[in-house]
Amino acid sequence: MKVYLDFDDVLCETFAELERFARAEFGKDPEPGRSVHFDLHESLGLSDAEYRLFMDRFHAERLLAIPEIPGACAALRAWIAAGHEPVVVTGRPVSAAADSARWLAERGLAGVPVLHVDKYARFPDPAAPGVVPFPALAEMGFGLAVEDAPAALDVLARSRLCPYAVFERPWNRAWAPPPGAAAPVLRARAWSDLAALVR
Repeated sequence: MKVYLDFDDVLCETFAELERFARAEFGKDPEPGRSVHFDLHESLGLSDAEYRLFMDRFHAERLLAIPEIPGACAALRAWIAAGHEPVVVTGRPVSAAADSARWLAERGLAGVPVLHVDKYARFPDPAAPGVVPFPALAEMGFGLAVEDAPAALDVLARSRLCPYAVFERPWNRAWAPPPGAAAPVLRARAWSDLAALVR
């Protein structure tokens, strides 16, 4: 089975690293509970002027430092050994491709494909080389998708690309599928839940 996996906050603890970076480099002190907001302007207290510089620096300096979510990489290695095909589908910019591939390789996942998709309409040029349009995913034969971002979950639910699971995070606990859209097959609290579903 081919499995679509989001990168940030599904495979690795990106938001926690974003908070550390905001404190250390931008003097921010996010209030407890602000992580219920997926929008980093709100959750980290970033102005519009700060946001672009913050994200550019974070992608350039901190991607390799993000710790994995417990059990994620071991589950992927087990899936590969069992004949499954994990594919990382990320909203990271294409400029992050080399570090994203290196992060996977350092955890025994060299060769796992990484697709850069403009999930949040943030790419300056969504037709640039290396960017995969979301409709192209329909031709790839995914049997399961795992996401955490509400906007991406909306797209998955409406598109009916494949069955999908919600990886629970504070910002998606109140999320529900749009009216008439497909419901998730699972709300996973940990990678052990996903491993059981794939088995």
